[in-house]
Amino acid sequence: MKPEVKDGCTRKQLMKTGLQIVFAIAWFPILWLFLSVTLGKLFALFIGIVWLEHSLVIGLSLLLTFFAFRYLVLLSEKIFGDK
Repeated sequence: MKPEVKDGCTRKQLMKTGLQIVFAIAWFPILWLFLSVTLGKLFALFIGIVWLEHSLVIGLSLLLTFFAFRYLVLLSEKIFGDK
């Protein structure tokens, strides 16, 4: 059984939240791979501890995904004029 969403505002909020979650899930691996390629060798030269290198890359990927998510929210507020 499908839950019914009757209110148009509730449906709009559900779509906004759902699209933001899909955005975060889709962009995290892309940013992770990009940072692994660009910063991985640099971290390997200066740090030398593999688990620390991977931890830094994952942390930076999460941080960039968060900033991209915040930018998407600000952009949608400018375009649609509401939160």
